Amino acid sequence: MSQITRTWLGFAAIGAGLIHLAMVVSSPLPVAIVLVGLGVTELGWGILAFAKDRLIGASAARIVAIGPVIVWSMLVVAATLFDSAWPASLLPVIPMAIATVFELFAATVLSWRLRPPRKTDAAAPAPALPSAGRYLLALTVGGILVGALTTPALAATEAGRFAQSHGKHDADFVPAEVDSNPLSELVPPDHEQH
Repeated sequence: MSQITRTWLGFAAIGAGLIHLAMVVSSPLPVAIVLVGLGVTELGWGILAFAKDRLIGASAARIVAIGPVIVWSMLVVAATLFDSAWPASLLPVIPMAIATVFELFAATVLSWRLRPPRKTDAAAPAPALPSAGRYLLALTVGGILVGALTTPALAATEAGRFAQSHGKHDADFVPAEVDSNPLSELVPPDHEQH
């Protein structure tokens, strides 16, 4: 597998992992536990895809990538069949849709990589290392795409909805000292509901 493809797989895994971890806040406990495990696994595998010169656990990664897509699809079908919104409402639509794009990309590339070799593939040489300029361009494109997709997904999660907007911080706010711990009764402005 080329170094560029491996890098894009790493980006996709990290993007999906960040989205799954951001959805933990608003999820019921059993779903949150699964999302934490899934997110940490995806982040770890994405980092390994960057760090190593070959893919580690490609078969398992393909299963982990396609699993959430299947489960989410089944929840949406169940919600439609039973005319009940609660199964589909367990996972927010926008973050799950964007995470699904990352997961389908990873599953497709990994499936292509793991397909049985043909006779013509056996004679094919290993992919050459890309030039520095080509690799930098691919790295930049991958980073921009993942950032452009992940940002709205994170904003659509519970954590993103309650994040304080940039520029809304009060520069005059100074916490009052209370007893020996100056932060014991710290309540930043506009954060009473947290």
